[in-house]
Amino acid sequence: MFFNALPELKEELTQVSCEMESLLPEDWNQGTVGEIIDDVMNSRGKGVRPSLLLLMAKLGPNYTQCKSRIFRLGALSEFIHMASLIHDDIIDDSHIRRGQPTIQAKYGKDMAVYAGDLILGQTLLIILRDKLQDSGMLLAQTIQDMCKGEINQAACRYKVSVTEDEYYQNIYGKTVSMFVSVCRIGGMESGCSDKVVDLMGNIGLHLGYLFQIRDDLLDFSLHDMGDIKSIRLDFQEGILTLPVIYALKNPLCKAGVEDLIELARTGSLTDDDMVHLDTFIMQAKGFEKTVQVAEGHRQKILDLLSYLPQHDKKTIMLIQHLLSKLPLPKPPKK
Repeated sequence: MFFNALPELKEELTQVSCEMESLLPEDWNQGTVGEIIDDVMNSRGKGVRPSLLLLMAKLGPNYTQCKSRIFRLGALSEFIHMASLIHDDIIDDSHIRRGQPTIQAKYGKDMAVYAGDLILGQTLLIILRDKLQDSGMLLAQTIQDMCKGEINQAACRYKVSVTEDEYYQNIYGKTVSMFVSVCRIGGMESGCSDKVVDLMGNIGLHLGYLFQIRDDLLDFSLHDMGDIKSIRLDFQEGILTLPVIYALKNPLCKAGVEDLIELARTGSLTDDDMVHLDTFIMQAKGFEKTVQVAEGHRQKILDLLSYLPQHDKKTIMLIQHLLSKLPLPKPPKK
């Protein structure tokens, strides 16, 4: 079952969760496949993506008639997300996710690759079997975007000349594309006009950027936000996020940050080096600038909400409430 940040969607997310269970073939319940799939299903997260799909669908004129289809598409979006996390953990050699051993840590990398592919294969089968072509095309495009985002991010690791545009392109593929797709799918499937579907996609765009930039800020913050994340892990792995990019753009900080990036590349970073990194970023006002960018995306979402169909004020308020569940972390103390 999902941990739900919006209790008001508990009933609908329960249906999505049940749908996920029902979409698993019976012969997956046996042997090692059954063990792995059980572990995958038991590690479900907050259900952010199905929640967005549901929220947008609720604003459509045909939501009541198409609920079962919406629940199924919510389940498929979560399948894709889960498969991507399995593959991410393999690439990152991560041993813990959400406080539990990852699939690759527990069963080995080969098994984890097969498990992620197995889930993606089942997703494709259901899209074709149930004639979900239009929404399925959006989900397929998202899978492509996710892969391109990861490839491009890998090419930018430890790259001292990385630009803001490259950063945005990378996180669009990694995170934002799925937010756009589920928002558009919710509107499409529930009978919204093309104009409203485009609007929903733009809300997903800015929400995805806010979500990822907030996550990047968490990499520099203590664990006081309810999120479990290793501090400065991105930097150690050569993933240069906005605070670091702003420090690299500052002439007074550039050389020092470049030296620290080289130490990260060789695995030679010390705790003192991490403190120096924070100092450079604060000197360049990298944290403040990143927070401003994130808040800009938040404000854009709030502005766009006024153009959504206003017949369901409760759902609009739920989207606003979801935004309030994404506070930005405080920067490290000087």
